[in-house]
Amino acid sequence: MRTINSGILLVNKEAGVTSRQVGNLVSKKLGIKKVGHLGTLDPFATGLLIFALNEGTKVLPYLEDQTKTYVATFKLGYLTSTLDPEGDVLLDEEVPAISPAKMTRVLNEFLGEITQIPPLTSAIKVDGKRLYEYAHRGETIEVPERKVFIHTIKLIDYVHPFFKIEADVSKGTYIRTLGEDIAKKLGTHATTVALERRRHGSFELTHAKKLDDVTAEDIISPSKALSFLPIIKTDDRLIIDVRNGKDIDIKHDAPLIQIHDQNGVLHALCRKNGDKYTTVRGFNL
Repeated sequence: MRTINSGILLVNKEAGVTSRQVGNLVSKKLGIKKVGHLGTLDPFATGLLIFALNEGTKVLPYLEDQTKTYVATFKLGYLTSTLDPEGDVLLDEEVPAISPAKMTRVLNEFLGEITQIPPLTSAIKVDGKRLYEYAHRGETIEVPERKVFIHTIKLIDYVHPFFKIEADVSKGTYIRTLGEDIAKKLGTHATTVALERRRHGSFELTHAKKLDDVTAEDIISPSKALSFLPIIKTDDRLIIDVRNGKDIDIKHDAPLIQIHDQNGVLHALCRKNGDKYTTVRGFNL
């Protein structure tokens, strides 16, 4: 029997709930037990959140490296323990206004590859535990630096002491850290007071719905979610070979392709292996 309700769902997350809580509500509303999400948003953050349902969970690894767009508002002279509104206030002082020209110059210094030290309250793992677990226990640990890439960054509003930016960033970029690093270049500190994800790869916030409004009809098929990968339609013989894990002989240059049957049903993703293709992910749709 063909699996139903498999694919991804775009939700416009509201502030005040965790990504996991939204996922639990999606599961309950649509009656789907297997629900995962891509790119966690902090409780205070809003915007595009991608959920994967049933067989749709298999597409997430192929989406996670895509560029994301954020709009963030920071308050200068304000510092919390988590670099967001949920932390303890460590500093709240008046600072001199900064010219938009200087702000733009500093922002441009962050274009390209930069090095970040993730927040102590982030979810990345060090020695098998997430950083926030160390923080909750009051343990100190050296946080490893990581390289990320800022594709674009621009100032879209500045009403002192608040400045708002829009940035296209790589996987692993912490906007909270970016705001604080920008502020340090300006001679002060900053905390993120608002954050919205506008885009993830080809998926836009304008395509998403509030949780109350989503239905099963909004589920995007795994094939459409992977629309950046070429589709190869083939006959039943090759479909059987693919499903049995055999290498298949298909003339194509793409490193990764979708294999569909003649009815347009996705059966597998195959990676180029010499002059043939090897199955790396099978689907039961």
